[in-house]
Amino acid sequence: METPVPQLEYPNARLGRLTRVLEDTYGRQQRWSAKSPMDQLIATILSQRTNYADERTAFNNLLERFGDWDGVASAKTEDIEAEIQTTRYPEIKAPRIKELLQFLIADKGATSMDFLYEMSIEEANTYMRSLPGVGPKTSTFVQLFSMRRPVLPVDTHVHRTTSRIGIIGPKVSQAKAHDLLLAMLPVDAGEILNFHKLFFKLGQRVCHYGRPNCEACPVSFDCDYARANGRAGHARLATQPQSLPRLDDVVA
Repeated sequence: METPVPQLEYPNARLGRLTRVLEDTYGRQQRWSAKSPMDQLIATILSQRTNYADERTAFNNLLERFGDWDGVASAKTEDIEAEIQTTRYPEIKAPRIKELLQFLIADKGATSMDFLYEMSIEEANTYMRSLPGVGPKTSTFVQLFSMRRPVLPVDTHVHRTTSRIGIIGPKVSQAKAHDLLLAMLPVDAGEILNFHKLFFKLGQRVCHYGRPNCEACPVSFDCDYARANGRAGHARLATQPQSLPRLDDVVA
């Protein structure tokens, strides 16, 4: 029997209620990344505009071809690009990865990000965002999923769903949403992980970019978009049969 997870109070009560409804639907999300911060950083760069299967193929190709990140750093850019063809925009990602790895070797003497553990959250974010091609989403992915720190990555799914529901304003950018949404959540890495994955699933499975499937949405009963379009429904209750499997997404 699983040990019950204490339900923490959300500074934003509405967001807390909706998160619990999604948890009743998709299950509690508790799977962390097994990757080191260095591995997670490269994987997150590869994942941009790319599905997980194609990102994983590219990640494995790099290590199989070049052995380790030192090998990738010394490889030709065109050879790196050839190994990450399963991702979107490999011609942009390849030189960024090489430049990033070479910067780390020059600055820290190794292709490792383990020194981040000695930094505060703010210091680690500042350092990572100074690296080539690393923005707020990438730096927070590393700190949350690999380092288990209470920071929030906001990808396109989390941004779209929280904006449509009306948790954040329609004109709030993805970059600004990081701090706004984080302030609405408990300061707890496990709860933030759960929130992120639940709203990621909502965007991936129901609240699609083109036409959201409001009729199948468990939180359309309290969604600004659904109400405005006459498509608001009722929440699934925990006691009702679940129509979707209780699965964790594998973190890149």
